[in-house]
Amino acid sequence: MSKKNIKSSVTSFVLAGVLVSAVMLPNLSVQSAFAKSTKELLFSPEINSENTEKELNFNHDSLKSVKKTLEDKKIQVKSINPEDKVDLSEYNSIAYNFKDVEKNKKLQKALQEELQNGKKVYLFGGLTIKEYCDLLGIDKLYTQTNIESGDSQDSIELAFFNEEDEKKEKKKKDGTDKNKESEKHEIIGYTLDEDTPYKVFISDINSYDDEGKIEIEDEIYLSEILQHENKIIEKSESEFSTRSSRVVDSDYDIIASAYYITKKAGEINSQWKLYKVTDEDDKEYDYFYVKDTSTIETYEWLWDAEEFTIRHDLVFDSDELDDAEPNDTSSNPYKVSLGYPYSIGFEYEIDTEPDMDLTLNKSNDYAKWEVTGSQLESSDDYEFVTAWAATGSYTKLDISHKVNFYAGIDVETDADQSISISYNY
Repeated sequence: MSKKNIKSSVTSFVLAGVLVSAVMLPNLSVQSAFAKSTKELLFSPEINSENTEKELNFNHDSLKSVKKTLEDKKIQVKSINPEDKVDLSEYNSIAYNFKDVEKNKKLQKALQEELQNGKKVYLFGGLTIKEYCDLLGIDKLYTQTNIESGDSQDSIELAFFNEEDEKKEKKKKDGTDKNKESEKHEIIGYTLDEDTPYKVFISDINSYDDEGKIEIEDEIYLSEILQHENKIIEKSESEFSTRSSRVVDSDYDIIASAYYITKKAGEINSQWKLYKVTDEDDKEYDYFYVKDTSTIETYEWLWDAEEFTIRHDLVFDSDELDDAEPNDTSSNPYKVSLGYPYSIGFEYEIDTEPDMDLTLNKSNDYAKWEVTGSQLESSDDYEFVTAWAATGSYTKLDISHKVNFYAGIDVETDADQSISISYNY
């Protein structure tokens, strides 16, 4: 595990928390009858519903922990064709390709009703959070998180998308307008049930073969959804279970996975926290910093993570980049030290001691780290901090990660994710 020496972290509010964590899967059999203690998942693939589950390789390292969950009948899956009529109220979780939902108004209404009834609704196939909200009739996608200051805690609403906030957008910096493709996620899952673990699930997936990027198969969508469902069960039973997956104390689960054809090569699991400084008296600016924490995993011995790129971009023209760390470093310890008004300092170690190269561009207000080496995958956490000053009452930071995985000389795949952190204060 990472060895951290915390020097100081005071005078700040924690505004927004954890992003991601790891997952796993196993052998599945489709059954039509469900025990009351069983989670029931309805899955509607784009094609060939009868064979989707059979294509999954539950002996693969990424699926082994799901296998026992399925064998114990804690999760059971019913696969249907998109046009099949089914009583959605019989299922705890429901997954459809968003294209099938888009062209079926009755299905949209039925899914909206189930979402309001506390069900987990997944849409897959590559869509934006706004498109998800539009199809399911909600104006925001959010979870609860804590503001911490000293010994006190308050709960706030953390929105991944909020239609009202979108109307408050300020002038953006040049180059920060994302194209629609970059805002798409392969899977978005959400529930309005405040008591369920991981209310929000966002999965970004890349799949390659020897000629380059390929379309994602239905079995991969099912695999990722099952891994997430398994994590919900493991978190609920965490005081009793021995877990093979990395369970994070968070209300949301955002992951990026790299596949080679249909086998998972690796994954990036990220967490972040956004802090607002509270003991400064600047009348023009408010001061923020984000702590971005990531762990890289590989599956099967042949895969190796060798390149990791992290980028933090301020979105609004009125916000000003102040600092970012760690600086250029090639050995342990990796240090983060920000002075007044942030007053944060800590250091950590990575077993393989990779090279870190920081680009701090205050003209265009972004920080970018290039991390290179062999075996970047480990149980150690990578931590990156960016600090900035904001005006007004609304600030936003784009965070992106990309990991390149290699097997041999010319076999490669990658995982990348992009998320916006915004705070209306």
